[in-house]
Amino acid sequence: MESPRAFVNGRIYALDPATGRYLRHDEMVVAGGRIAAVGRGLAGAGVERIDLGGKTVLPAFADSHLHLTDTGWFLGERNLGQVRGYAEFEHRVHGLPAGETVFAGQYDDARWDDEREADARPLDAAFPERLAMLVRVDAHSCLVNRSTLAWLDLPPGLEGIERDAEGLPTGRLFLDANWRAQTIFMAALPERDRRAAERRALEEALRQGALHLHVQLVGREGYEAFAHEIAGISALARDLAPELAGKLHWKLCTREVEIAALLGLPYVGGDVFLDGSIGSRTAAVSEPYADRGGNGTLFHGDEEVRAYFSAAQERGISAGVHAIGDRALEQAISAIEAALGGAPSKRTRHFIEHAELLTPDQIARCARLGIHLSMQPQFDAVWGADGGMYERRLGRARKRTMNRLATLVHAGVLVAGGDDSPVCRLSPLEGMEACVEHHEPEERLSPDEALTMYTYAAARLGHAEENTGRIAPGLAADLVVLDRDPLADGGFAATRVLETWGDGRLLFKRG
Repeated sequence: MESPRAFVNGRIYALDPATGRYLRHDEMVVAGGRIAAVGRGLAGAGVERIDLGGKTVLPAFADSHLHLTDTGWFLGERNLGQVRGYAEFEHRVHGLPAGETVFAGQYDDARWDDEREADARPLDAAFPERLAMLVRVDAHSCLVNRSTLAWLDLPPGLEGIERDAEGLPTGRLFLDANWRAQTIFMAALPERDRRAAERRALEEALRQGALHLHVQLVGREGYEAFAHEIAGISALARDLAPELAGKLHWKLCTREVEIAALLGLPYVGGDVFLDGSIGSRTAAVSEPYADRGGNGTLFHGDEEVRAYFSAAQERGISAGVHAIGDRALEQAISAIEAALGGAPSKRTRHFIEHAELLTPDQIARCARLGIHLSMQPQFDAVWGADGGMYERRLGRARKRTMNRLATLVHAGVLVAGGDDSPVCRLSPLEGMEACVEHHEPEERLSPDEALTMYTYAAARLGHAEENTGRIAPGLAADLVVLDRDPLADGGFAATRVLETWGDGRLLFKRG
């Protein structure tokens, strides 16, 4: 066992769960990977001292919704997120690295200055003979060239194959066609390349202070496939740092509750899609989209969703779904309500990912039933401005009701923070800044509330609050050291992570 170490001369913040406030301390003792004490005058003779020099220590951050492979893959030149028009999009596509396959993404044509939409023509021009796919920023639609469309061999009647006026496929895929195409394409990528991308993502997470990662495993089927993926990523994490492997939370994106039980997980689901996204106009909304009409799509019937939550409740397993539009959220909340018999459960913590367009009635029911929400504050930062994507898709009135963070937190709903990387940048600090700078002033959180979303609330979402998520004696010494004090400064924008610690071991040090 390592000798005790005392962190001294710092700003060390410990959450009081009863009040939701953070109490500042000067010193902290860590022994055996655990926090032994916080306070003042703790460092006795013979105890190693780590002088913080006035720096700030907070609980290590979590990301409650992360796509690990995609995050690593889209770091660098394959990321088209900064493109701002069709001509630039075309130029960047022609410059993509061309290996056995061409795979890039993150384009967001809803933010382009020329108001055009991305299409597959640049892929056909640049890579007519290669397998090539571009994934939209929300991952709910993609573009493929003609060679790839033929190789995919999708059933002609499959929902989501866009066709032109002559009935020919355009290369744009939505709904079932999109998910089937992405699953097939990702499976064809060499495993060594996927593992290299996942390693890059884990390294980036540590640089950002994100130690606790809720990894969404999408596109797998069956126990063996999930077990293989968990084993592969866990081996990568152990190679980087043995402590990191124990900080990964596996979100099996399947309705097969038995698989979670066989793997010994307390939760199942995550990106079990009840609907799509606002950007791709596939989120299920009660009022039509303002810019093109239509109400999006519900991917499952009510009975299917009820059966899923009921099966999880019977096994004592917490179940989660992806739901963005108010119609999909109603389907999810009603199904949870039925599974719980209308009362909160002491055995389970059912949850909803994203929950962007909640009605006041739905918020009240989430609070009453104890439904946990995994939300992404950066969505508001990217799309919530006046004239932004939310307003163009939904109109001004509905735009103002998106991502109601303060309303939810003050209603008593547990809201955990994530970035949905690579949809948004893997950066809890940017997520927390989005909380305190929400475009709707009445939905802004205090810095304390924002921090709790990405620490203690995320630990509760992951059934881990008895072990981590805050600085307190007996809990794991999972910490970040920052260059400034965002709680005193009132925001996180200028803050940098200097160090990330897991179980009392230094895992990342800037510079």
